Amino acid sequence: MSKAVIAIVCDFDETLGPDTISFLIAQNNISYDEFWSEVYARVKDGFDPPLAYMQLLMEYARKGKIDLSQKTLRALGAKLPLFPGLPKAFAELKSFVKKEPRLKKLDISLETYIISGGLEDLILGTAIADKVDGLFASSFAYEAKTKNPTGIKTAISFTEKTRYLFGINKGISVSELRRDPYEINKVVLPKNRRIPFGQMIYIGDGPSDIPCLSTISQFGGVGIGVVAPKGSFKRGYELARGRRITVGPYSANYKPDSDMRRVLEETILHLGLEIDINRKKKAPRA
Repeated sequence: MSKAVIAIVCDFDETLGPDTISFLIAQNNISYDEFWSEVYARVKDGFDPPLAYMQLLMEYARKGKIDLSQKTLRALGAKLPLFPGLPKAFAELKSFVKKEPRLKKLDISLETYIISGGLEDLILGTAIADKVDGLFASSFAYEAKTKNPTGIKTAISFTEKTRYLFGINKGISVSELRRDPYEINKVVLPKNRRIPFGQMIYIGDGPSDIPCLSTISQFGGVGIGVVAPKGSFKRGYELARGRRITVGPYSANYKPDSDMRRVLEETILHLGLEIDINRKKKAPRA
């Protein structure tokens, strides 16, 4: 019997921590209203949102208004506050799988991933970066010596998130997906996929998460809606009304005994018991 894997896949901005771009411009004393008004104007003109904000950031950098070097972004990431209970919650949930009496005998493991339209190097500087099994986010290409950005390397928009979701589903490693993006198109029969969508939990807060939420929910996984602490529940309720999420929205508080933590543990337990039931159905009869 091979080990089954349950995966928690998360957005980052307003799901695990504050919006990375708003945090970045605030740290550089750039007007929030001015910056986002220009981004929205470009989106209205046909830009994908990540391309719009990344191009504008590069224009600011060329004018000396902001430092986008890899070193600076990583250092800023270390200052970015994560939501309550993080990053400990990911390790604690993995421990829950190993210690929960009904799960520990089932040979099941838990993996965690981030798929974000935010800036990868900023997220890599946070305390959660080394607690996940894979991270995919928008990134700049850097000049070899100065590590200053020379262009846009990856821009992860709405449906682009599903590319990485399918990569996790098929069992394609992070390094493989980066080295050969065409690898995602290889045929892998559903029965041979490493982490079926029905064994996934997706956590997101808004419209950019809808393609992933819909994909996972369609195939029997669980979509959980969250709202940033002290944030408005409006977007979360819109997800719920549109049946984009399975449960929620919950406040993005991942501390033990929080509503969010309890629903995560109950969902992991439910998926684990379903895996056990499916194994028994497939087991050869004497």
